[in-house]
Amino acid sequence: MGSLKNEIIGTWKLLSYIEVPVGGEEYVFPIGTNPKGILIFSPDGYMSVQISVKNPIKFDTEDRLSQTDEKIAARSKKYIAFTGKYSIDNVLCHVIYHIDTSLNPNWEGITQVRKLDFEADILYQKSVEPISSNGQMVHAYMTWQRVPKAIEVDSIGERLEELY
Repeated sequence: MGSLKNEIIGTWKLLSYIEVPVGGEEYVFPIGTNPKGILIFSPDGYMSVQISVKNPIKFDTEDRLSQTDEKIAARSKKYIAFTGKYSIDNVLCHVIYHIDTSLNPNWEGITQVRKLDFEADILYQKSVEPISSNGQMVHAYMTWQRVPKAIEVDSIGERLEELY
């Protein structure tokens, strides 16, 4: 395997998100059993992640600022989002997130570390340090699938020539 950074660059679609309490109790699906999400690693060292329930309850209007605090709170409990720079530890097979902006303001300015493992186009992530979730300390386990690259500009020209 080459550099870990070369392995993770790209876009990943969430397949599962599970939290396992540190005490070993039963695992939970805090975003439901069928969440949706996207994880992006750019070559310049930035990342972004968005995780949500599959079918969220819709707001009454398109105006997000006119929603009740209860509806906004309910939505935010089922949504994980943060972005920032990332660094790599090739020896330990870790990615370190240096969080700049997050839906959870307590995460801004901190780092979070994930252990990585690969199986073909599948990326497994596990939080190295426990995180607090619903009143207990848990390890988060995420499974991602690589999203195929979009058609490159040069390929579009070749494809147009084939069509005409």
